[in-house]
Amino acid sequence: MLTAAVRALHREEPPPWVLDDELALLLAGGDGDEITRRLRTELPPEDLLAFSRWLCVRARLPEDVVQQGIANGVRQYVILGAGLDSFAHRRGDLLERLRVFEVDHPATQAWKRLRLQELGIGHPANLTYAAVDFETQTLRDGLVAADFDFGAPAIFSWIGVTMYLTKDAIMSTLETVLAAAPKSRIILTYNRPVSALESAEAGTARTLRQITQEMGEPFISLFEPAEIEQLLLKIGFVDIVHFGPTEAARTYFQGRSDIRLHGSQYIVIATVPE
Repeated sequence: MLTAAVRALHREEPPPWVLDDELALLLAGGDGDEITRRLRTELPPEDLLAFSRWLCVRARLPEDVVQQGIANGVRQYVILGAGLDSFAHRRGDLLERLRVFEVDHPATQAWKRLRLQELGIGHPANLTYAAVDFETQTLRDGLVAADFDFGAPAIFSWIGVTMYLTKDAIMSTLETVLAAAPKSRIILTYNRPVSALESAEAGTARTLRQITQEMGEPFISLFEPAEIEQLLLKIGFVDIVHFGPTEAARTYFQGRSDIRLHGSQYIVIATVPE
């Protein structure tokens, strides 16, 4: 809900937008409105703007990787911890050539599907919900049950999740992804320690961390770029690519000298070796 509310805030800027997620606030509903009010109260406008831009960048980048992958024959896209992601309802142009698997807790998915039904939003033909309760089921079992093909290449998106998990849980998920077909790719985010941030970024990070902790989602695992790269290489991934605020500004805000992006979270892309 927090993520959806912040994605919606990006639409208050003049277009063009990095991501035009017109469904975000509708899905979040009244709780999303309350979160938005709290963010406006507790974050300075420029910090909230920087944060909303970053959340749209981190949603847009996997979609761009998927579009590129489709051109190279990829036909499977897995969204891990999908939450209120709206890709399958916005990108019908890509779903014509792509199977999308949304992986999340059964209760979360049930809530989302009911919300979509209340809004009168239909179910895309190529979308599969892979409900996984990690207390009783592995990610691999959940994907197999959803008819995911481990023998065909896929793109995995794992956005805004790793900071809530233990390192063992992170490694378990990455090992499952590594079992996918060669040249499969994963795009994931990781949060940096507050001690590594500049003062303005550290203040925003503390506020957001406090809000999510009060929602029952405390931060557990934080990484620096070298640490996450070492972990990915140790598991067996190759071709590690880092994508942070500098790369985001260059990619999605060309010619804009006024752009500031929230810098406590980075993205990394890794590939399953041949």
